Amino acid sequence: MSAVRVAFVTDAGGEAGLGHFKRCLALARALAARGAQIDVFVSGAVDPTLAAVAPDVEPQPLAWWGAPARVLDALAGRGVDAIVVDSYHAEAALLSALRRAGLVVAIDDLADRALVADAVINGAWHAEQLAYRLPPEAVRLLGPRYALLDTAFAAAPAGTTRETVRRVLVTLGGATPATQTAEATAAVHAALPGAALDVVGGLGGATPAAGAMTVHGALPSLRPLLAEADLAVTAGGMTLYECLATGTPTVAVCLADNQRPNLEHLGAAGLVVPADFATLTATVARVAADRPLRARMAAAGRRAIDGRGAARAADAIARLLAARRGAGALEARGAKS
Repeated sequence: MSAVRVAFVTDAGGEAGLGHFKRCLALARALAARGAQIDVFVSGAVDPTLAAVAPDVEPQPLAWWGAPARVLDALAGRGVDAIVVDSYHAEAALLSALRRAGLVVAIDDLADRALVADAVINGAWHAEQLAYRLPPEAVRLLGPRYALLDTAFAAAPAGTTRETVRRVLVTLGGATPATQTAEATAAVHAALPGAALDVVGGLGGATPAAGAMTVHGALPSLRPLLAEADLAVTAGGMTLYECLATGTPTVAVCLADNQRPNLEHLGAAGLVVPADFATLTATVARVAADRPLRARMAAAGRRAIDGRGAARAADAIARLLAARRGAGALEARGAKS
């Protein structure tokens, strides 16, 4: 049987940030490892940072917001077997039309509208509490077992918690204004003036202190920096789950309304420590001074997020496609339960 072809339709860059793109990328790579051919379409112009984040992928620009027919036109003639859609702009009419063309998988973390899809994926901690409106036969891949992270995060972390915090990673996301990154960086430096800082993203006019701070542009993966960090300061998006999988204690600030549920539920579970810009310096100082707390957070984070969510989701999609096309459409690799 010919190889399965899977198309991804998502948002990236600008106000959308990189979270949608990165979770699609994780799933796309897992499907490619199972023999799938992949197409990736992103709304609007292709942001230059995507080449750094995903050097192995060539996303195609597609200005489809408000013009869903362009998605159908772009897919026409490609022989697509499945379409993965990750966008708050995907409405029921588009999903219904796509479903006539192939298996439709919606990646969605809001459950704020009807999703006409064959499966929904939400790897958030609280996903199983959401009231999704789906066709009765739709498959629900919900909860942290399905957090869509790059396969590098499946590797076990070092598992040691130093007595003092020597290195901190500050990363607030691809769409965050430089002024907010600079404000967070200043707050961390005020709390831990002796710590080395890795800062991902622009700082605007702020000048890093010599020898104390390294500023990074867009990176293919945060895992190497997370593995070296004793503490992370981040926002409430997908990076939170990367921190948990790496066992990196995390202080998180909310930068958008759709991040608030992550922070509230993960904070209530003791997996992250929420803060805001007004309390960030004091919160970072408190967490840094409490080694037992950091050790508990590191261990609990890794137990909660094992980095195999994309593999599980890819295997579930493989089974759905096999049911449609017959056995052998994709090789399910048997991700660990």
